[in-house]
Amino acid sequence: MFKITSNTYTSEDTCSTCVRKNDCIVCKIKTFSLSLKPIHSQLFRANDHLFRVGDKLESLYVIKSGSVKTYITNYAGEEQILNFYGPGDILGLDGLSSNEHTSTALSLETSSACAVPLYKLEEAFDQLVPHWLIEYALNKLKQESKNINLLGKKNANTRIASFLLKLSENQKMLGCSETEFDLSMSRDDIGNYLGLASETVSRTLTNMSKKGCVQLDRRHIKIIDTQHLHTLAES
Repeated sequence: MFKITSNTYTSEDTCSTCVRKNDCIVCKIKTFSLSLKPIHSQLFRANDHLFRVGDKLESLYVIKSGSVKTYITNYAGEEQILNFYGPGDILGLDGLSSNEHTSTALSLETSSACAVPLYKLEEAFDQLVPHWLIEYALNKLKQESKNINLLGKKNANTRIASFLLKLSENQKMLGCSETEFDLSMSRDDIGNYLGLASETVSRTLTNMSKKGCVQLDRRHIKIIDTQHLHTLAES
């Protein structure tokens, strides 16, 4: 059962009915802390904003389903995508130091997320120090650094191969097929993220398909030659 709140829907289901309860970070905290009960999920439609740059940081969002992108906009009004997020990822960690969001989060498709109020987290932190959360944040920062290094490589094949392998790894961690999945983001978004023109993204994916490395059907992709992708990514 859902009720509309602004441009989102708030689910009245509890964590006990969540399909991701066994590997959810919030549930790991709740194992040790009663202060996080109850936490309800929100449903976002495509192109709904979870938060915008400059908004006060009041909650961290844990993605349950769907996909979200974060981006910033420069003075010329140009969008730069920072990262893509899927089930199990946490949004909002970048604002912990300034107490406000430093990027904008937009839902790419119908997605659900648990909004964990900061005050509840603070109450939980009084009861335990979650070292794994710190490690999670550090790993995310490492991923951002990898993307910055990726943008410094001029070869489009290298960037796109690395991007596909990253998506494949994420799928594997979720227990899904690591060789066959849908791209929730558009060619424009992929190009923005990788510092490439959308035409270059399409052309490179088409060339990979012709060489038998991948199979494409609009946004559906099937990796045929994983080893070749690794060779391209490391070139």
